Amino acid sequence: KACGIRVNNRGSIIVDSNMRTNFPNIYAVGDAVEVQNFITESPAFIPLAGPANKQGRIAADNIAADNFTADNVAGGGSVYTGTQGSAVLKLFDMTVATTGLNEKAAKEAAIEYDKTYTYSGSHASYYPGAENMSIKVLWDKKTHKILGAQIVGFDGVDKRMDVLATAIRLGAKVTDLSRLELCYAPPFGSAKDPVNMAGYVAENILTKKVETINWRDIAQLGSNSLLVDVRTADEYNLGSIPGAINIPVDELRYRLPELPTDRPIVVTCAIGLRGYLAYR
Repeated sequence: KACGIRVNNRGSIIVDSNMRTNFPNIYAVGDAVEVQNFITESPAFIPLAGPANKQGRIAADNIAADNFTADNVAGGGSVYTGTQGSAVLKLFDMTVATTGLNEKAAKEAAIEYDKTYTYSGSHASYYPGAENMSIKVLWDKKTHKILGAQIVGFDGVDKRMDVLATAIRLGAKVTDLSRLELCYAPPFGSAKDPVNMAGYVAENILTKKVETINWRDIAQLGSNSLLVDVRTADEYNLGSIPGAINIPVDELRYRLPELPTDRPIVVTCAIGLRGYLAYR
């Protein structure tokens, strides 16, 4: 800063896509620099080791390029295309991972988005040791491109997040997730991988097979709406959303006359599958 290198208001060094500062022969990389957010293309500060290493290679390419001149912005053709913020954290036995935008960032970028929550086993349920992971995926409502994802779970979280991070980097749509062919054997995954399931659920929403409501919106429901909990009676008795009536999904077909046809009905269950079946 003292020698005239441009920095932003956070003190991060401003560089171009070749990692060059406003001084032609001075480069900067890593946690010191301002980057471009890969999703929004806006300036960002995302200090991560993976991007830092890539930036170092790009700077070296451009410094060493035979065709480099001070006026040649492309340098040796090695360009940094932005950081999407893929990260993973071990919290005791739990694993938390993220990539791309979360809801707060999507709102700040004024992106119209939709989202899915899915709860899938880390591997086939009949093989010992499977544990559920909570997966949230955001996508652009207009283009259906994946904007970001977050996963909380135990085993297999990093593997699924790496797939989602790759999909974002390659510009995939959320519906593309259902078509990915991922490794399967009972100790490692399911025939319909958790990543595939996120794609299937998004497909169901986009093709109008189901209309979803998120937990934040339940409190805004008017008194005219009916909330139906389709879990078993034992599950319902352990606690439910206030005001919900209980009609287990296996009893629903012959108890349909109990449901009004002139009021909105919201269906809930434990993780979403029975609610979807009840809705259909």
